[in-house]
Amino acid sequence: MSQKSKVPLGPVKLCVDTKGFEDGRLVQFEIWMKKGGVEKVVDQVNGTVRGGKGEAIWTPHASEKRDSLKKSEPTEEEGEAEEYYFKARVGDLEVQSDPWIFLYPLEIYVTDDNGTPLDGVEFEIEFSDGSKEKGTFKQGCAKFKGAPKGKFKL
Repeated sequence: MSQKSKVPLGPVKLCVDTKGFEDGRLVQFEIWMKKGGVEKVVDQVNGTVRGGKGEAIWTPHASEKRDSLKKSEPTEEEGEAEEYYFKARVGDLEVQSDPWIFLYPLEIYVTDDNGTPLDGVEFEIEFSDGSKEKGTFKQGCAKFKGAPKGKFKL
C-alpha cells in the first residue's frame, strides 16, 4: 500500500497524466472518501487536458467545530480517520489516485477556574497520528496550522 500524502485543508489540485489525448478533452474527477471501511463519492469536478495533463481544482467543504472542555473531562476529540482519493476518467479509461488525508487548523483556548486566559503556560499536545508538539499558551490560545483529524491529548 502506498504512503498517504498529508494535505492542508483547502483547494486541492487534482492532476492526472493524459499523454496521447488531445488538448481540450474533458477529464472527469470523482472525489471519494473512505472512513471506517465505507467508501463513497463526495464530489465531482471537471477538468481539461492540456499539454499531456488533465487538471482540475477541488475545494472541499468544511465547517467549524467548536467545543468547550471542562477541567474534569479528558482533553480529547473523537474522530475516525478519513482518507480521500480521486478517480479520473477520460472517455472510458479510468485511473485511481493514491490516498491522502487532510490536515486541519486547530485552535485551543484555555482559561483557569476564574475564567482568566492562561498565559505563558507550557503544554505538550499529542495528535491522533502519534506526532507531538510543545508550545506555550499566549493569552490562553494555542494555534496549529495542520493537525490530523482525530483524538488529541493535551
